[in-house]
Amino acid sequence: MSEALLGSLLIALLFALFALGVEISISLGIVGVIGLLYLKGFHIGLGVVGSIAWSNASSFSFIAVPLFIFMSGILLHSGIGKGLYTAVARWVSFLPGGLAVASIFSCAIFGAVSGSSVATAATIGMIAIPEMQRRGYARPLIFGSLAGGGTLGILIPPSVPMIIYGVMTETSIGHLYMAGVVPGLVLAVFFAAFVIGFALLRPEMAPRVVEDQGTFLDKLRSLYEVAPVVLLMVVVLGSMYKGIVTPTEAAALGSFVSLLIAAALGTLSWRTLREAFLATVRTTSMVMLIIIFASMFSHVLALLGTPKALLAAVVGLGLPQWALFASIFAFLIVIAYVLEELSVMIIILPLLFPLVTGLGFDPVWFGIVMIVWLGIGLITPPVGLNLFVIQNLMRGTTARDITLGTTPFVVLMVWLVILLFLFPELALWLPRHMAPGK
Repeated sequence: MSEALLGSLLIALLFALFALGVEISISLGIVGVIGLLYLKGFHIGLGVVGSIAWSNASSFSFIAVPLFIFMSGILLHSGIGKGLYTAVARWVSFLPGGLAVASIFSCAIFGAVSGSSVATAATIGMIAIPEMQRRGYARPLIFGSLAGGGTLGILIPPSVPMIIYGVMTETSIGHLYMAGVVPGLVLAVFFAAFVIGFALLRPEMAPRVVEDQGTFLDKLRSLYEVAPVVLLMVVVLGSMYKGIVTPTEAAALGSFVSLLIAAALGTLSWRTLREAFLATVRTTSMVMLIIIFASMFSHVLALLGTPKALLAAVVGLGLPQWALFASIFAFLIVIAYVLEELSVMIIILPLLFPLVTGLGFDPVWFGIVMIVWLGIGLITPPVGLNLFVIQNLMRGTTARDITLGTTPFVVLMVWLVILLFLFPELALWLPRHMAPGK
């Protein structure tokens, strides 16, 4: 059997398993194992399967995944950051759509320590939704600002998807983290500017808050609520930027400091630890299972020479670089509306990464583009996780509310990708100026 025919049959089998409703990780495992056994023979193939599983499960860089998830769990279940929204709202509630703006900036700050889009949307949403509903904010604006703001949780580091991307592509995770800072801040400003403009045009959708803003002294006191999150930001991001620790060490340090902060604030309990550990085990197990099986599938593709063949075919088209990139991103946008994005990213990276780097794109830059794409998938139906989180917190939300609320934020994220293409230094300037790591 020719390599082209075998590759076509394996990919057809993969999509057939998807259509039958088999879990993505299991589908990848089945196809990967079959491919390895056929290409390498039964005994050698089993050895390769074991080797791939062991090398991924024992990777030092992947240790950062459970550590950042644990840190996020402590933040979520101990209540650290619950006062963050109130503190930010005191400073920006005078703006048109001020409470929605506060939601976005609170998500940006909380995302800088949680590493999780879902945790960010859930934590800020629990406090922001009742307050915005009480003030008469329109449901689409509430939904969009929180679902969209939640995506900042994976773009502004630390970010679990960035770790996965870095390990799979052998790209510096520290550089990826620093590369996400400026685009994350730019996107937060885009979101806030849209909300302000929308509130000016449709003031009845976002009534102004003129009372309960407090004095300037009250605003200064409210910064106390932000202090724990800021401290974690300094510990995690500052230590990496200065080259004091590696990303994995920063994850361990952040987890330890989050425990100390929760203990100092009196919110650390056995229940908090139990919930944080359970969330860590569940999420890490799911992610690692996908990574291991996807690596087997990727190894099969590499043996078949699929990435090289794809690159040769695309280069042979003779299209300009911008057209090739636009085609790739348009393809990703379509996938964002159909499949669960993290799993798909792990599947397609072995194909896409050699293609985009072969076309001359920077791997760190493309990593940020992929994270923005993941964010788009988190707020697009039918599989957007942020949609489920906010919908669970805001009962009675209709499909119309979801569409009207999230579409402008999807458009803004696409504009960010265009900006990154035109001005790659938005992502690359900070990594180039960070101190060498350990």
